[in-house]
Amino acid sequence: MADTMLSFNDQKLATNFLTIEQLREKCPMAFKTTPTNPKVTERYVHANTQTVIDDFAKLGWYPVEAKQCRQKANSAGIRSFHMVAFQNENVKILKNDGSGDIECYPRIILTNSHDGFNSFKFMVGLFRLVCSNGLILGDKLADMSIRHINYDFNELRHVVAASIEQVTKHISAMNQMHKTLLTEEQKKELAMRAIRMRKGDEDFQVPQDSIDEVLTPRREEDATDSLWHVFNVIQENLIKGGFQMPSANGKMRKQRPIKGIVKDIDINQKLFNYAEEYIQIAA
Repeated sequence: MADTMLSFNDQKLATNFLTIEQLREKCPMAFKTTPTNPKVTERYVHANTQTVIDDFAKLGWYPVEAKQCRQKANSAGIRSFHMVAFQNENVKILKNDGSGDIECYPRIILTNSHDGFNSFKFMVGLFRLVCSNGLILGDKLADMSIRHINYDFNELRHVVAASIEQVTKHISAMNQMHKTLLTEEQKKELAMRAIRMRKGDEDFQVPQDSIDEVLTPRREEDATDSLWHVFNVIQENLIKGGFQMPSANGKMRKQRPIKGIVKDIDINQKLFNYAEEYIQIAA
């Protein structure tokens, strides 16, 4: 079995980048030219997310996904938060079967707000073609934030270079995950931990039916014992929902998809870290 590898070339691919009009529709918060929080002080430096979007384009990275949270008011003022994911059509990860086909695209994920509570923050993710599913890998990258007051184009160059370096490191983990075969008990254990993490209760008694549903692949090629495929199956089912869980009154209820930005990121990062533990167990 060949290893998964990172590929760079200038082949034009059918990537569905978002237009400015689509971005404005999905995430109008990114285009705010003034602070969204009236309680920010005069020291607050407003940095428009659109500036970063334009600068990413200069480096060959274009927006492919965007969403925003609802504005929330509290004693500190109005909170706003949004996310934009960027992809480069010439940077891709190939399958490990020697076919030269694409397994997934690396993504750089930007989060920001215009309320005085957040700087620009960046994370590395993957977009898996077979299921049109986005993964966010591990923890936030070290030194991958830019304060509004310090933003400049060279800082963004550093972000892109550091992201590619981080993807390369994660590919090593992906290869190990492909080669690591889980027992039935290990698959159930990982699914149970994932469900408890999604629910936010480490002591929650997870029904066996819920575990079985979360471990059910949505496509034939994911029906293997490899850690990589089991991880992807669990991640997709956790995020997209649809599996049954007991409610407060004990009745089984179908779980809704995860829509919130913060919750989505948290689940992805924690689940990837959980999955990496099984590489160590198998080693």
